Amino acid sequence: LARAWSYSLREALELRRDPVRATLALLGTALLMLIMGYGISLDVENLRFAVLDQDQTGLSQGYAQRLAGSRYFIEQPPLHDHAELDRRMRAGELALAVEIPHGFARDVARGHRAEIGLWVDGAMPSRGETARGYALAMHQLWLAEMARERLGVTLAGPSAVELRYRYNPDVKSLQAMVPAVIPMLLMMIPAMLTALSVVREKELGSILNLYVTPVRRSEFLLGKQLPYVALAMLNFFMLVALAVGFFEVPLKGSLGALSLAALLYVTAATGLGLLASTFTRSQIAALFITMIGTIIPCVQFAGLIDPVSSLEGTGA
Repeated sequence: LARAWSYSLREALELRRDPVRATLALLGTALLMLIMGYGISLDVENLRFAVLDQDQTGLSQGYAQRLAGSRYFIEQPPLHDHAELDRRMRAGELALAVEIPHGFARDVARGHRAEIGLWVDGAMPSRGETARGYALAMHQLWLAEMARERLGVTLAGPSAVELRYRYNPDVKSLQAMVPAVIPMLLMMIPAMLTALSVVREKELGSILNLYVTPVRRSEFLLGKQLPYVALAMLNFFMLVALAVGFFEVPLKGSLGALSLAALLYVTAATGLGLLASTFTRSQIAALFITMIGTIIPCVQFAGLIDPVSSLEGTGA
């Protein structure tokens, strides 16, 4: 233990004298937390739409104003023909185009079947499906309003569904993304720093000093690992404080239990960095392997974006 502690002190001194690694160790996770917390968002808002109104009546204009009054949509200059519709959607200017045909108000007044076209940008399927759902919900509200104003009836079935969201009432992705980013950063940064600490000695040749000392491999590896476990725990408390204080994501449950789990987690993460350092000889290779070996499992297989229960085959 004394020899392992000596290596830990030596590593701490080297880390303190290296401004690049020290900055990455102390501020890297906080900066990435800010970037990912605001940069990775699954909220679908401010969808740009335009209307191709071929009817030009008060009813058709009122229909378009339904969308314009929603916080999910931003109205753009109107469309004049299908060629302009295609051009502006191909350019990514519009996420939704509403086509109101000739005779729309006349058909509604006569009780005939009236159709409205919705053109949705499907380049991103999930975003397109959300935009479609918003537009259809607005259409149902418009139908209910027309039935109430023109016919004096209320479009209501024999039963109604009251929907309530638990744990995230506003359905904001920030509440889910911030807690999901913390374990990814605690896996990536400590593993990267630990791997670089060993490979750096290989590149500089200072690891040869190890061969002439009585220290064992386990003592050397433990001494290399301990400073980065301590740094990772410091980053853990920093990220939790940032999540609660800055992003206003409340901490539910026991902080002690969470801290103990984080200690086991970062110990495994730094151990992964040591594993990567055993078969790499350059810092670039160590950096590449640890990034690939941590980011891909965290994003694809740990529930960052898709639930773990939805995985199939070897991914599960």
